[in-house]
Amino acid sequence: MAAAQVRASPFRVDFWEALPVSAAQALRRQGSVRQHPDGALLMQRGQTVTGMLVLQRGRLRAVTGGANGEEHLIRWVEPGEAVAVASVLTGLPFQTDLIASGDSQTLWIAREAVLDVLRSDAEAGIAVSRFLGARLSEAVDLLAAQSQLRLDDRLQAALEHFSQRNGERLPEGGVRLRLTQEDLARAVGASRQRVNEALKRLQSQGRIELGYRRIVVLSMAV
Repeated sequence: MAAAQVRASPFRVDFWEALPVSAAQALRRQGSVRQHPDGALLMQRGQTVTGMLVLQRGRLRAVTGGANGEEHLIRWVEPGEAVAVASVLTGLPFQTDLIASGDSQTLWIAREAVLDVLRSDAEAGIAVSRFLGARLSEAVDLLAAQSQLRLDDRLQAALEHFSQRNGERLPEGGVRLRLTQEDLARAVGASRQRVNEALKRLQSQGRIELGYRRIVVLSMAV
């Protein structure tokens, strides 16, 4: 299937496209490109950040640590998405660990450069407010997904969440997720075996299709 035939999720916010052209150009000029190997820790939970990142190539995962020391997947970060915008504006510590999933490239922009652009461009400030509003909505959705008591309900909510934010809509229908079953197990706080059993139940109902390192969501509200 040609890549051009696959549509990205409309819920995914490209930071550059959200900004006025002049503001985007000003921030790009102020940024510095950084390369990150697979597994690199870009930001750490509790860290006071000195700038924001925009992912240019690759993929990042935002995770927190569980009680047993395992990762708990919060979200994937895709190219064009910005990270640590809220921390730059508020001065509050970063809330997750940010890890490169494969070789990745980011544009790092210092906090003062971001603030200078927002002080001088009201439209850019409004655009960033919308961007943060979308992030808040995403966080509420994820919290609701994780609050479900039954594993099947948590899993279904998580699949809908990742479909909206990280899915690729296929021309023949359905949404393809580049998620492993281990990713989902970390997202819903269950063992991989239990998640595998629940996914097979959804597949038998015709709601998903399982493949190697991918899941196609067929009939959920995405």
